[in-house]
Amino acid sequence: MPKVRVLSFNTLFRNEPRVRLRALAEVLGTGDYDVVCLQELQIPPNFALLRSLTRAAFPYAAHGPRLPIVAGGLLTLSRIPLVGHRYQVLAAPAKWRTDLVLRKGVLLTRFNADGEFFTVANTHLSANRAADWSKAAPFTRVQQAELARLAKTVRRIESGEPVIAVGDFNVPRDSWLFEGFEAASGLRDAFDGDAATTYRPVPGWDGAALDQVLVTPGLAAKGEVVLQDKVRMADGRERFLSDHYGVAATVG
Repeated sequence: MPKVRVLSFNTLFRNEPRVRLRALAEVLGTGDYDVVCLQELQIPPNFALLRSLTRAAFPYAAHGPRLPIVAGGLLTLSRIPLVGHRYQVLAAPAKWRTDLVLRKGVLLTRFNADGEFFTVANTHLSANRAADWSKAAPFTRVQQAELARLAKTVRRIESGEPVIAVGDFNVPRDSWLFEGFEAASGLRDAFDGDAATTYRPVPGWDGAALDQVLVTPGLAAKGEVVLQDKVRMADGRERFLSDHYGVAATVG
């Protein structure tokens, strides 16, 4: 496949999101990314704002159902033409899980880059709010099940075509959960196990590598952590764009 520059970024839906989204749109518009996969855009007005601000730079877009909230909070933007897309829910039914309202899942988008086809999977899985990923922790069973469904979905993608899977997996890159997904999906970690945090450290927690980039084995790809610095907002303040950093890779 041709070289494609991919970015994944959790935008954070709280804390004055529209101010930060306007700044993010400017950053994306001047960047070198071909495909941008965004998470936490579940609020329809926020989704619509960012889409309107990025339409000139990224004429193509994919997303799931938008009502009552945007499915999974996922949006994939592209400078490369889309062939098609579909959204699949990965979260299992459970009345007590607030993440179910979001219909947490994966957005699969197929692209045509001058006659060469590839698929990008953009996902945001359920959060482990206890930050306990040990095998004995009850919530890890929920995450393991979602990762298994995601791996199964990835394996079903058109045989022989390259796959890039990105997003906020909400499991650390050096955890047994991520290692299991890598083996089950047949994809390769573009970070080669580097566990540098992708979640901005806060008092009491140094963060973790929760955001991922994986590719079909044989594809050249080297992951990198991006969007780590504060950005000047329209009101003159300098702020971080999110509580996450971005992850990116040049693939192909």
